[in-house]
Amino acid sequence: MVDRPLVSRSRVRRPVFVVALAIVTGLALLVPAGAAAALAAKPGDGFEKSLIRVVRNDQFIDTAPAGVVSLGDSYSSGLGAGSYDDDCDRTPQAWGMLIFADEVSREDRLLLACSGAVVDDVYDQLDDLAEAGPSGGRLITLTVGGNDIGFAGELASCFVPFVGCAGRETTLMNRIDALVDPLTELYVDVQAANPGDVLIVGGYPLLVPDPEVRSSCRALTPLLSTAEREMIRRLGVALNQAIEEAASAAGVRSAGAQLEAVFDGHEACANGPDDWLNGLKLGSGSQEPDPDAPETRWDAFASFVRESFHPNVAGQAGYADAFTTVWGTH
Repeated sequence: MVDRPLVSRSRVRRPVFVVALAIVTGLALLVPAGAAAALAAKPGDGFEKSLIRVVRNDQFIDTAPAGVVSLGDSYSSGLGAGSYDDDCDRTPQAWGMLIFADEVSREDRLLLACSGAVVDDVYDQLDDLAEAGPSGGRLITLTVGGNDIGFAGELASCFVPFVGCAGRETTLMNRIDALVDPLTELYVDVQAANPGDVLIVGGYPLLVPDPEVRSSCRALTPLLSTAEREMIRRLGVALNQAIEEAASAAGVRSAGAQLEAVFDGHEACANGPDDWLNGLKLGSGSQEPDPDAPETRWDAFASFVRESFHPNVAGQAGYADAFTTVWGTH
């Protein structure tokens, strides 16, 4: 790792922006009749553009950011969507390249996220961001944490006959608990290094559907038991809660709850048009797993199914919509 002299370790809180109720009430009268339909639009239907033009929940929906910076892991680099440009699995189809598509130019976007990234790697990305020069009014997004707990390798072991993964829940829960402090420090440092920008951190969708809602999922194969699916959902909730806790402690906003809501009903199941996450998918991205991440028993197999349980093209639009909504409520 390189030295990080420009990044403050002190904890800061972003200012609270208060909008006068009278202004909100007056603007509410200007909401077009089609606003409700705009809020219900699907990804790819111009949702982002319409969302920032209306008043919702008694809060003013702000204008688009001056730029978009994407930090973090494979859920931000675009793994799962295809057409990768480099060993980090960065792709023009990543949601960071789609959000505010009509308002933010390509020149005002930085896709620094990289598959396999852990918390420490984000500091390298932060150094790269500093080299791009100071800015203000940007949206900085960040997803990280899954690789720190070794979730990909553990999930791959669920599909290995006669092995399974149900017995690993306690170990993974302990890793999640230990992640709160490093995430808090990271969020504070990212915001402190970019005080004129807005940091929104993201969690992860619950990767598989509730077995009681969608019991038959051919893309999960019979090797993934009901108990394992339930465990995966519990771990997903716990990881998102850890991210929310760290975000609250750092004074930044999180899109974790919004992501769970947006992807509800679109989890990996059948690799069909309603699934925004890839199910079990053979192949690979461009990069090997991070050697500094916690060791798992099935890293080789995990690298072979790396695009599994990552957002496909529709899922990238879903991520963009979730972050657009959270941006619009500040």
